[in-house]
Amino acid sequence: MLNLIISFMLGVFVTVWYLYLDLTFNFDASMTVNIVIASAAMIATAIHFDSVRTQRKERLWEINKDSILRLSKALADAIEITSNQCDKEMGIAINDSLDKANEVDNSLNNMLSDSLNVYKPLLSESLILAIEEYQKEEMAISNKWHTDEYTTYEAYDELLGIRKKLQLVVLQYIKKVSGVSYE
Repeated sequence: MLNLIISFMLGVFVTVWYLYLDLTFNFDASMTVNIVIASAAMIATAIHFDSVRTQRKERLWEINKDSILRLSKALADAIEITSNQCDKEMGIAINDSLDKANEVDNSLNNMLSDSLNVYKPLLSESLILAIEEYQKEEMAISNKWHTDEYTTYEAYDELLGIRKKLQLVVLQYIKKVSGVSYE
């Protein structure tokens, strides 16, 4: 709406100045018409290119929406389970059952694998790098836990940290691609 008001005011301002200058200097009307037509063509071209860019962005979001939101959901579930597992290792009573922990972890790993193997051409470089980095760090944590370098609590705590870090990248990507970024 603000753009419309500013455009209207600018149009009125330019028209008043043109009329003043035309009456003062008696411009050639055919030259003025040609300049106005050329200006309108340039503005129409700019609007067209902006429209094409916006359509590409919207198509990218529509294509990625389901997979990215499923990845975000799987990541949120995994963070919740990992947090509960940390609490359990610390001796804090938890309300939720941890029976579905393996199922949630498998779901997250499948979503990450799909993101890298299927949706990779549609994802941003920063998200791809974040997923690959997460997988490397998760493998390192698993190896350290299996070789007794980490206690179970340390492994869960470290895993919780890298999952939260990946979640931030995924959420930033969702905001950027969906067009709801308020920054």
